[in-house]
Amino acid sequence: MIRHISATQALVDQMVWAYKNDKLDYGILALCKVQASRTLDFCARECAQILGGASFIKGVKIERIYRDVRAHVIGGGSEEILLDFAARQLGYT
Repeated sequence: MIRHISATQALVDQMVWAYKNDKLDYGILALCKVQASRTLDFCARECAQILGGASFIKGVKIERIYRDVRAHVIGGGSEEILLDFAARQLGYT
């Protein structure tokens, strides 16, 4: 999980730097959102796997996160739409 989180954090830091220096590329930003969404999904699944049945007990933090992960992932745009947008912005289509 730390490998995924560290890679995502590095990409987010790069996007913050690009934004502050007026060099933000919206295609890369869309890929950053996809990366962050996939990291959230992966970490929530792994935590639920580690905790086993305890991850389904109402009131346990991971239960809420695991339940809400899809809403967070889709909220900013579905992965398919963001990947298509990024490909167009980066000139791959």
